[in-house]
Amino acid sequence: MPPSVGVDSPDTREEAPLAIVPTLRMRPLFEFNAPNRALVTGGAGFIGAALCERLVAGGAEVHALDDLSAGRAGRLSEGDRLVLHSLDVGRTEDVARVLFEAGPFDVVYHLAARVGVRVVLEDPEAARRVNEDATAGLLAALQLLPRAERPRLFAASSSEVYRDALASLVEGAPVRSVRGVGRWAYAASKMRGEQLLDGARELWPRGAGPVHLRFFNVVGPGQDSAAGFVLPRFVEAARAGAALTVHGDGSSVRTFAHVDEVAETLARLACHPAVPEGPLNVGGVARASVLELARAVADASRESVEVRRVDPREELGPDFEDVRVRLPHLGRLGALGCGVPSMELEEIVADTYERHDTSRAMDDGRAACASRAS
Repeated sequence: MPPSVGVDSPDTREEAPLAIVPTLRMRPLFEFNAPNRALVTGGAGFIGAALCERLVAGGAEVHALDDLSAGRAGRLSEGDRLVLHSLDVGRTEDVARVLFEAGPFDVVYHLAARVGVRVVLEDPEAARRVNEDATAGLLAALQLLPRAERPRLFAASSSEVYRDALASLVEGAPVRSVRGVGRWAYAASKMRGEQLLDGARELWPRGAGPVHLRFFNVVGPGQDSAAGFVLPRFVEAARAGAALTVHGDGSSVRTFAHVDEVAETLARLACHPAVPEGPLNVGGVARASVLELARAVADASRESVEVRRVDPREELGPDFEDVRVRLPHLGRLGALGCGVPSMELEEIVADTYERHDTSRAMDDGRAACASRAS
């Protein structure tokens, strides 16, 4: 298995395809000071729940918004400092009520989205509609607040917005169109969300506008296999002694980050004094092909499991298109001193295999909705 990809120098803009760069372990330089009060849309989702728990552990009061059509209330330890509001983020009046009654908030993390390759391919236009409506609804609610009470906004985008490239992707790399269809409707909805928020920068002080969190393959225990996420699908198959089905030749390369480390990084961003507005890559350093990921899961299994290649179009339909390589350039994130997720692939796989709970992952095939981000 190849070494992990780490954090490029902030000045690096090009490199040889698939070049190995030095690894920077997650050593935060910026001291963590929890916000007094935080709002997390999609707070009962995979990343959202991990973030809520980290913020509460740091001393914050957290209000999670989730319509629970895919999020799970059981992911959250509700109490005096963590409140779950069951509502649709696309309904401006409901979001505004929480903002006015439970605020003022220091920070809002907008993670609500319909995600997962399988889910998107089942109904691309529904994914587009849900994602764009959630962003528009939240933005309209924030506009109702007095200027002095508008919180800093961190909104989930995705590495899917980038066009294909062999080199690591900087935040200024070419992006996909907002008119993408089929497989790319999700990316298009995320690009449209970025545009909506950028168009409202005047709502915030100069230089403190929305931050677009372009996530790269966040994984870990409790992720939803039914939506098409690869690691929980492999883990659940291995536990059952079934074959691990790899789409195509398995040579597609991804860079994985553990959800708990991502939550730590996001929490530290909340009170950072100098996070630039605009796009910010958020990812880890564990690089592997999908076939190598399958073999790592097989190695972690106590069962003898087969790794089998299948035509992805047989499972995901004729509209499936793959991205051969997706590598994050993490110089901007590393320069902030909030820590870069640094778990190696074997660590991520071992922890997921040990702690993955299918009762908390949405594996019953229900359609996803406004609660998960990846």
